[in-house]
Amino acid sequence: MGKGAMLLVMATMIGGSIMLFQTDQTGATTDKRQAERQEEVLAREIARSGYNALISRARQIEKQNPSASVDEIVNLVNGPSGQLTGSFQGGTYTASLTQVSALAYSATAVGTFGEASHRMRSHWVADGTLEVTEPSLLKVTFLESMAGYCSAIFLERYVPWSNNGHGNNEDGVDSSNPGKSKEGEDSDPTVDDEVKVGSTKYRRLEPELIFAPGNNRDGAEALYTTELQPGERINFILAVDADFSCEKRGQAVTIKDKSFNYTRPALTADVKDLVDMQEGPYAMIERSPLAEGVWRIAFEDLVFSEDKLLDIKKNGYGGSWNSKKKTYGGTGWTYNVDGYRLLRDFGGKPDFSDQVIAVQLLPVAEPSV
Repeated sequence: MGKGAMLLVMATMIGGSIMLFQTDQTGATTDKRQAERQEEVLAREIARSGYNALISRARQIEKQNPSASVDEIVNLVNGPSGQLTGSFQGGTYTASLTQVSALAYSATAVGTFGEASHRMRSHWVADGTLEVTEPSLLKVTFLESMAGYCSAIFLERYVPWSNNGHGNNEDGVDSSNPGKSKEGEDSDPTVDDEVKVGSTKYRRLEPELIFAPGNNRDGAEALYTTELQPGERINFILAVDADFSCEKRGQAVTIKDKSFNYTRPALTADVKDLVDMQEGPYAMIERSPLAEGVWRIAFEDLVFSEDKLLDIKKNGYGGSWNSKKKTYGGTGWTYNVDGYRLLRDFGGKPDFSDQVIAVQLLPVAEPSV
C-alpha cells in the first residue's frame, strides 16, 4: 500500500473516531438535558402534591374549628415544626401557611427531586368567607366613603349548580322547583332558564348594582331584597371612576360602564374552579368578632404594587417604604371598639380606608301561620 493510500486510511479512521466521539458527546448532553427536564417535571408534581396536602389539611382544620382565627388555623396546620413535610414519587416536599391579612393566608409548597426544585404559592381566604348558610337577605352599609374618587359597589353572586332557588333564573322563577313560584310570574314554565356562567360547581351571576357611583356617603344603606340561599357565595366589587367629576353620580349603571377606569373585587376566583376564593389585593376582609354573619370590607382605590398592599395587610401602616426589604416596617395593627383593624388615611401608601362597607346577612323570617 502506498503512502498516499495509508494516509487516506488513517485520515478516514481519525475522522470516524472524531465523529463517533462527537456523537457520543451529543448523546450524553441530550440524555443529561432529558434527565434534568424529567427532574423538573417530577419536582413540579411533588410541589403540587405537597400544596394539595396543605390546603386539604387547612380546610379540614377550619371545619373542625369553625371559630378559630386565621392565626390559629395557620399554627394548627403548620404544626410544631412550622411546616408540613412528605415524600412523593421519590422526592420530597415542604409546605406551610403564612397569615397575610385578617381572613387570608398564603400557601407555599416546594417540591424537590434530584437537583431540581419547584415552588408553588397562592393566597386563600378562610373557608366559608362571605358564604350564605341559611335563607337570607343582604344589608350593606357604608362605614367610610370620604375618598375623592367616585366609585360604585356591585354584588356578585356565586350560586351552586345544585341550587334550585328562584334567584338564579333569568325570569326569577325556577320551573324545576315550583314550590315557591307564584302563578303568572314564570315567563315560560316549561323552560328552566338558569344563568349558566361559571364552573361545573358554581355559576357566576352578572354583577348587580348595590350603590350607584358616588362618594362622601358615610352611613348610606342598601337592602338587597332577593332571597339568598344556603351554599351561595357573595362577592363585592368596587368600580372606580378615577377622576373627580363623577359624571355618572347616582345613575343606574352596569359594571361595564365606560366611566369606570378599573375594578377592585373583594374576592377573586379561578375561572375554572369557583370553589376556593382568594382575597383581592385591593380589599381587606374581616369577620366581625361581635356579631354573627357580619363582615367589614375595606377597599383601596388607588394603584399600588402587590408587595405594598400585602405588607400593609399583614403588618400595618409602618413608616416609609423600604424598597430592599419590601416593607413599610409596620409592627402590627391596633383595633377599634368594634374589633376591626383601626384604619387611617394616608395619601402615599395603601390605607384601605377609601371605601369601607359593612355586609350583614339577615335571616329570612319564617312566615307566620
